[in-house]
Amino acid sequence: MSEPLEHSATLFDLEPVESATPKPAARVEDPKEQDGEAAEQGALDIGIAIPTPFSEPEVDEEVEAEAKEVNEDVLQHPESAPRKHPNKVSFYQEPEDTARLRGAVLHTMVAEGHRSLSQFVIRAVMKEVQRLEEKYNDGKPFPAVAANEMPQGRPQR
Repeated sequence: MSEPLEHSATLFDLEPVESATPKPAARVEDPKEQDGEAAEQGALDIGIAIPTPFSEPEVDEEVEAEAKEVNEDVLQHPESAPRKHPNKVSFYQEPEDTARLRGAVLHTMVAEGHRSLSQFVIRAVMKEVQRLEEKYNDGKPFPAVAANEMPQGRPQR
């Protein structure tokens, strides 16, 4: 191992060292005192970009009126409002089966073209729905059922 440096104590000396030539004190100027060109020049000297003032965009009265009408309709009939995402459906599943499902989706995404777990589940479920419709309802869709019309809670055994 190497010996510690003898002058290591001076490496961490934090006392200020007097400069040989004193620096003149910087004069702080009020930007209001400078004219516009001088203020711009001073800012450019140190590389600061001067932002352009923000201006409000022009308002199209026709577009605004249409948007207000759509908003009123959505407030009065929220069930018919367009959604960003489809309804979320949840179900219970054993953790081992969920892990197996995720594994199947992940390892076949490229080969089967699944972009997500949701897409995989939707395709699988709708394929089974179609099979049931063909088998029990002459291939026609069953009547729609709302979420609150389904039996709730654990199934009876």
